[in-house]
Amino acid sequence: MHVCNKIAAAITGGPMFERSYLDKSFTVADPDARVRQAGNLMAFETSGGTIKTIAQSTVIRVDAVERLQAGANKVSLFARALKEDGTPHGWTSTNNLQGKFVNETLELIEPPSGSGKFGPNAAWSHGAYVGQIGLVEVVDARTEIERIAVDTVEAYLKMVDAAKLSGVTVAINSGFRSYPEQKILSDGFEKHLPGFNKAAKPGNSNHQNGIAFDIAVAGADGNEVYDWLKRNAPGFGFVRTVSGEPWHWEYDPPRAQQAVQNHTYKIPAVSE
Repeated sequence: MHVCNKIAAAITGGPMFERSYLDKSFTVADPDARVRQAGNLMAFETSGGTIKTIAQSTVIRVDAVERLQAGANKVSLFARALKEDGTPHGWTSTNNLQGKFVNETLELIEPPSGSGKFGPNAAWSHGAYVGQIGLVEVVDARTEIERIAVDTVEAYLKMVDAAKLSGVTVAINSGFRSYPEQKILSDGFEKHLPGFNKAAKPGNSNHQNGIAFDIAVAGADGNEVYDWLKRNAPGFGFVRTVSGEPWHWEYDPPRAQQAVQNHTYKIPAVSE
């Protein structure tokens, strides 16, 4: 992966992938899309004692997003909805919108000044610290916020858009992980704690160098997302690399191209 001194070139030399929602229109899907108070998103706007709503099927633009902590590891997202002429509807939950904001990108996260090898942007590979990388926040399949490496955003979003044209929603459950985050998962697995699955030791997961994506497939063969990935993901640079984990795909264009040539979707070491 490119490290810190190449991040600016990666960003300024190509498309901007943060705040993808600024260039889109959205449709209100909820029949009770309530408008929130701008200064207090936990409260509703009212008129004459009635809570204001945005009518179902209304097409809106979004010019800003705010988040509120909704639990230890979860946030609620709210969008400032505009009419198509730019006048405001007001703030409403992104869950009220068609697609629930899944796969929309939010903020660019650059490495903090003086970041070390255990910082939030520190990349690791095969047990060694390899540098700092730029990350972009993205809304995942559970409408939680994940981070993916700047270098992978374009390929991932192209794959997402292609799947959408086929009526399939490709979305992740996990992207980049910091060293401390990977350690929590690894420790939980080794201690057989409830809810913890197999996880590599910190420093050794490809989720820590930015190329690994856990995609929401809810199974394997027969799942429409997984079947679509098998047919198409290698063409976008993604390939399966771990046996027994149909959700785990990695952005590795050379190995993906080899998979295409071999008429498969996985590296030779993967059984099923």
